[in-house]
Amino acid sequence: MLAIGYVIAASLFLSVLYALYGLAVGHKLHLKIGVIASFTFAGLLAMWPPSEKLKLGIDLSGGTILVYEAVKENLTSNFNMDELISALKHRVDPQGVKEIPIRKIGSNRLEIILPADEDVDEVKRLLTDVGALEFRILANRKHDQAATERALGPNGRTRPPARFKWARLGEVATGTNPTFTDTTITDVSQDWKKNRYAGIEIVLTGKDASGNEQTVPVKIDRNTSNEIYLANPHGLRSISAYRIDYNPSSIQAGDPNSPRPADPIIREDRIGPGLIERSILVNIDRQDVTGRYLSRAYATQDERLQPAVGFVFKREGARKFGQLTREHLPEEGDAFKYQLAILLDNLVMSAPSINSEIRESGIIEGGGQGFRPKEVDYLIRILQEGSLPASLNPNPLQEEKVGPTLGEDTIAKGVRALWVSMLVVPIFMVVYYRFAGVVAVFALVLNMILLIGSMAFMQSTFSLPGLAGLALTIGMAVDANVLVFERMREEKERGASLAQQIRNGFNRAWVTIFDSHVTNLLSSLVLWIVGTEEVKGFALTMIIGMLWNLFTAVFVSRVIFEIFYQQGWIKKLTMMKLMDKSNFDFISPRHYCMAVSTILIVLGLGATFLRGQSMYNIDFTGGTLVTIRLNEEDPDVKSLSDSARSNFVREKAGVLPDVTVESLKVGQAKTFNRFNIRTTEQNPNHVKDTILKAFGKSLERVTMTFGPSKPIVAAAAPAPAPTDASKTAVVDRFADGRQYELKFNTITFNGSLPPAQVVSTIFANDVLAKDKIANPTSRFEILGAKRGEDPKTMILRTDLEPDVAEKELKTLAAALQDNRDMLFERITNFGGTVASETRTLALIATVASWLIIIAYLWFRFKSLIYGLAAVLAVVHDVLFTLGAVAASYWVAQIPGVREYLLIEPFKIDLPMIAAFLTLIGFSVNDTIVIFDRIRELKGKTPHLTMKMLNDAINQTLSRTILTSFTAWLVVFILYIMGGEGLHGFAFALVVGFLSGTYSTIYIASPILIDWIGSHPDAAKSDKEFAATR
Repeated sequence: MLAIGYVIAASLFLSVLYALYGLAVGHKLHLKIGVIASFTFAGLLAMWPPSEKLKLGIDLSGGTILVYEAVKENLTSNFNMDELISALKHRVDPQGVKEIPIRKIGSNRLEIILPADEDVDEVKRLLTDVGALEFRILANRKHDQAATERALGPNGRTRPPARFKWARLGEVATGTNPTFTDTTITDVSQDWKKNRYAGIEIVLTGKDASGNEQTVPVKIDRNTSNEIYLANPHGLRSISAYRIDYNPSSIQAGDPNSPRPADPIIREDRIGPGLIERSILVNIDRQDVTGRYLSRAYATQDERLQPAVGFVFKREGARKFGQLTREHLPEEGDAFKYQLAILLDNLVMSAPSINSEIRESGIIEGGGQGFRPKEVDYLIRILQEGSLPASLNPNPLQEEKVGPTLGEDTIAKGVRALWVSMLVVPIFMVVYYRFAGVVAVFALVLNMILLIGSMAFMQSTFSLPGLAGLALTIGMAVDANVLVFERMREEKERGASLAQQIRNGFNRAWVTIFDSHVTNLLSSLVLWIVGTEEVKGFALTMIIGMLWNLFTAVFVSRVIFEIFYQQGWIKKLTMMKLMDKSNFDFISPRHYCMAVSTILIVLGLGATFLRGQSMYNIDFTGGTLVTIRLNEEDPDVKSLSDSARSNFVREKAGVLPDVTVESLKVGQAKTFNRFNIRTTEQNPNHVKDTILKAFGKSLERVTMTFGPSKPIVAAAAPAPAPTDASKTAVVDRFADGRQYELKFNTITFNGSLPPAQVVSTIFANDVLAKDKIANPTSRFEILGAKRGEDPKTMILRTDLEPDVAEKELKTLAAALQDNRDMLFERITNFGGTVASETRTLALIATVASWLIIIAYLWFRFKSLIYGLAAVLAVVHDVLFTLGAVAASYWVAQIPGVREYLLIEPFKIDLPMIAAFLTLIGFSVNDTIVIFDRIRELKGKTPHLTMKMLNDAINQTLSRTILTSFTAWLVVFILYIMGGEGLHGFAFALVVGFLSGTYSTIYIASPILIDWIGSHPDAAKSDKEFAATR
């Protein structure tokens, strides 16, 4: 693989040289060939190696599930989870090309599912870094002595003085006897942020090869949550301890024996094993300059030429920043200077001295070595996006691997359909157009290389519907080639020479190709600018696809024709012919067609209204999520492979509406034995009952065992939470009692069984009351597992006598097995991935794209009616297809329809939204081809006649049939062969493409004659035309 990559890179280099040679000597053909070769090898290099660059979606490869909880202390009364999810989507997938779903769970939790190839640690950081930028004056001993004394007092850390707060200065991480190699240090007890320590030093203590004690500082290259990667080998034979001093701003405390007025106020607090946090006191001034006043952030260098982040304020921010610095200018003849701390998420990044007033801009420095380039990019991204409306707890409640969401059989069907659909169009083009078809196929292959290379470069994710979109690109991309080839045919029939056929074919088709592509480009650009992340990804792919299609279908194809003609390799163009010149009257029955269309659309809208919310897939409605665990001892489960288990769960859970299944495993587990079942059913109790009935003994029951009791002494009591000195100390009520270790066979989504659930089982079954134990609620407590301990373990502490306690524990174990609630690790409602505000914004973006279509066609055709006619045809197609989707619910109930026509009760999901957006592009493209021919036939004639419209439609009929057929054939193959993963997407396009072809002829074109073809001369011409029929 690596060798092939080098060959591609070398070929790219040589191609660029060849293009430059052609430019230097003025040889256009050499230049063109060099440009084509350069783009080809650049596209191949962007996707090489495919195993690394082409990232599959969750539906095909699975990934990782993360569940986070919003920090309750930071939530305001008007907190909106949908706003937070929208902000997070923009962070993790700003272009909308990675297809990362984020769902609301309950009121303050969210779930994110990452594709398998996504950098989980990087996404965790994007999710949990709030991005809050602040500018604060450091407290000092000269002006803030009283505040300093209070802040350093017993309660000063949690309750600093008014107008002051503690900012994080850094931390000291230490550990003993870590696991190590020559270039790595691992401490599983830690939970560091990814790459927090990159670029700083770790000090290692250990023995060298001679057995001598050594202290060695080594630079850190990068770090994960519990592993340090060193830039160089440490050279030690053994390591007994390590120390990391993290201090981005390099601010140091002054000498306590001789404090100076400008010394910062710093305190240290141990916040966990091997972790000391350093805090610094800052003043919350009345200017309150924060990141909301930033205009932009950019990469720059500090005065030491180290990488840094520059920023520029908006006008209001510049005024406030100028006031802040003006109020803190040097004193005592520059002997005393204030320090301005730049805080990011309450961490001091730098604190330069204020020497003069500063207004418009500044820089954020990265300590002694500056920022790493990737860190600069990350900070700019965070600052440009702005701070999050709320913060998430940095430790996820759940982190699990998930298998492909589509079944093995569904994936196999989809892939098979993709291959067939991608092959059938090239074969048809070669058979029908002969040599010209071969040229078109070459252009198509190059188009795919460039498009996939571009998507790989943007780190796009390829889901099954996304791959279907690429297959559809092949069907639709031939449109430009067909336009050119049909123009060549017309030139040939006029008796033109081969050179004239090639030249005029491309030249005369160019206007139509340009108009159709620019219209789609402009509408896609509006979708990308205005739309949501779900729409942005589609729009961006459309923009790139259109640009590459222009390059391949027009430029590349023409160069190939020129080469073959100049070399004498072709003498004439031969191609099959669909029909002789047609002379159909398409316009006369227009009013009947419009009436039928109106009736069908009204019926479709009625069907849409009747179905209501039931017409929407789980992406929009949300539903209920239940997590189950299969019983390994059940004969129906025991012998099944991972994929077979997924199919087993899908089949059993299929009794619920709109079921999707995700197979789960934790950590290094070898098999998928736990499953998320999602359904649009909103009633958790109904879901619970249905799952129990469907799975029966195949669900694993909770089993509990307990070991011998151990005495509890006062010293073993859990340490009480820190309290004020004035409060009474907490007394352990179970001192001198007994404790038991409880072991369970299963865990829940947050890593352990919740003690409260076990407690509720005890009281729900009257376990203690049956034996007449007095005050049962005060006789025991259950403690969950601590960090680093076995999550399947709990500690029960009690003052009951051992014989009584053990009897009750046996009763509890039996009760747990029969507790229906504990058969499910998790059962909860969740929101859709598309919020209601998001739907509204997507609709606004779509309408805005239609307005830009109207404006452009108005400009190009010198009449508003052309734009309105094209958009009305688009609206017709969208509403007709929407009605077909809605009506499928009733049509599917007709005997034989589901079996023979494969129609089922389709629902609108995100892939179907992409189908509707594709349909818009197809419909407009088809309409513009006829409109351009109308303009050509009309010339400078002031009036539009029925004959002109009929002639335009008849002259472009072959092109309309051929391009519509190739695109429709692709989606039809996907519909009949693609399985459930592509069925709804393909159905919408099968119907939509038929409607799009119909509306171009019977809706868009007739509108022109009705609205601008009513001049008396035009009417007379129409009567003469009708008389010839």
